[in-house]
Amino acid sequence: MRTMSHPSRAAAILLALGGAYSASAQPAATPPTTRSYVQVLRLKPEMVNEWLELQRNEVIPAQKKAGVANRVTLATAVGNAFEYTILTPFPTWAAMDGDAPLVRALGTEGAAALNAKLRKCIASQSSYLTNRRDDLTIAGDDALVWRIAVRRAIPGKMADYLAYFKAEMLPALQKAKADGKLAGATVAVRGAGAASGEFTVVTQYAKFADLDGPGPIVHALGQQAADAVTAKAALYSTAGQVIIRRRVADLSF
Repeated sequence: MRTMSHPSRAAAILLALGGAYSASAQPAATPPTTRSYVQVLRLKPEMVNEWLELQRNEVIPAQKKAGVANRVTLATAVGNAFEYTILTPFPTWAAMDGDAPLVRALGTEGAAALNAKLRKCIASQSSYLTNRRDDLTIAGDDALVWRIAVRRAIPGKMADYLAYFKAEMLPALQKAKADGKLAGATVAVRGAGAASGEFTVVTQYAKFADLDGPGPIVHALGQQAADAVTAKAALYSTAGQVIIRRRVADLSF
């Protein structure tokens, strides 16, 4: 029997390795996300009611006229006083190349007049983008209470945290949802405008009383198993602030 020469054998090995590398190097499918533009506003205490009326009577009708698909407005219940957070869709950067929604709806002069009235109400304002991981989301956007835990990924560990959440946290939260202990949950990675590596773990509840008790992970797994699962989060991230916010139904659509 004729044996393979050394050059031919080497070529075959390289071909096999090349095929293996090509197979392993295929990019993984990008998980689905929903990107939002987030505005955080601190209002002057004496101007809160005026700002609320402007939102109800002028801003929201203009946003709807301009084609804004949806909006969530949250009032901070535990955290900064007189603070409101508004989330609106931000599907592409191209949206910033055209006129702002208020300009599209009201014209340049009308938008300028409305913005002048709004600015009188605002003590400070900031904005950032956030990307909600849809595959790590339990729908509950209409829930009254949002518990928002801000975390920061250890450098290079964001993907590990998200994989851990999907494998261990999400099933427990889904069980808690099925048992009526939770309205919804999600993970959202912050982007431009926020601190590098920052993300939020949001759990949502039908009422504030649902925040009492041991929490959804303990309900689903029991205290000992829940402690072991939640402790793993520290391998991939550090904990930051926890903020409790209330969804404002008449300022959301």
